[in-house]
This record gives sequence, C-alpha cells and structure tokens, in this order.
Amino acid sequence: MLVVPLLIMSCKKNNNAEPEKSKKYEQVTGTWIQKDIVLAVSAKLAGQNLPAGTSLITLAPALGAAGAMITCTTKNSYQFNADGTFAIDGCTDLILPLTGKSGTWKLDVHDAVFLLTSQKGDNDPHWIQNLSKTTLELSLTVTIPNVATAPLILKLQRQ
Repeated sequence: MLVVPLLIMSCKKNNNAEPEKSKKYEQVTGTWIQKDIVLAVSAKLAGQNLPAGTSLITLAPALGAAGAMITCTTKNSYQFNADGTFAIDGCTDLILPLTGKSGTWKLDVHDAVFLLTSQKGDNDPHWIQNLSKTTLELSLTVTIPNVATAPLILKLQRQ
C-alpha cells in the first residue's frame, strides 16, 4: 500500500524546471571583440563592384561621415553573460541601433538566431552565420546614412 503513493509522487514532473540550454550557450558566453564588419553579398558602390566579404572598415575612409560611424565600432567589446544579460562597450548607433548597449540575449529558432533584447524590451534578432570557440559571426542589416542599406556580417573574436 505504501509503494503506490511513493511511485505516484516520484513520477510527478517538476513544471518549474527550466529546459536545458544547448552547448551553444556555453560557446557564446564570454567576452568578444569586434574583428571586422564585412559585406554579406556583392555590392556596387561608386561604380565599383565589391565582392561579398569586403571589409567596411577598409572602405570607411571613402564613405565620409558614415565611414566615421563604421570606424567608431572597431574597438567594440561585447560581454555575453551566462545569466542571459549582455553589455556592449563601444559604438552601437550604426550597427545595433535597436539593441543599444545592454539588455538580454538568448538563442532562438533552433539556436540559429541570436536574439538581443534591449533594456526597453525591443527585440533585435540576428542569424548566426558562424559560431565556434573563437568566432561569432552575426548577420546584420545596416542603414549607412547617405550610402545604402546593406546586409552585413559582424565578425567577433573571443577575447
């Protein structure tokens, strides 16, 4: 008689338990520095054909005031904490205007999307192009003032 209640109680699931996070969370957690921002697709700028992978940091001097917004990001560092919070030290106005400098992060859509949420609650999703122990590459769509709106890849390197 005592065995039946014990079995029922031991089989009861804990609905408060958080689902286990994938190993990708461990790969993302930590400090990252910006390595580059590159074109995600081929583009034409001032009559020149630029292949995918062209560095915007290299092009920045030719872009006037918009170029200064790009070079401002070269010293950016990103801290993604295990508790799901993040902090960015550097310029975010051009490349992550919706995200700002702090908020929360998580992996979404089968861990293929890096979802940043600003302190105001604005969601800013980015496809993960590449993730390894030393590299994190995120897709961005950036409006470069007086130049174009372009699909870019933000390349980060683990510090």
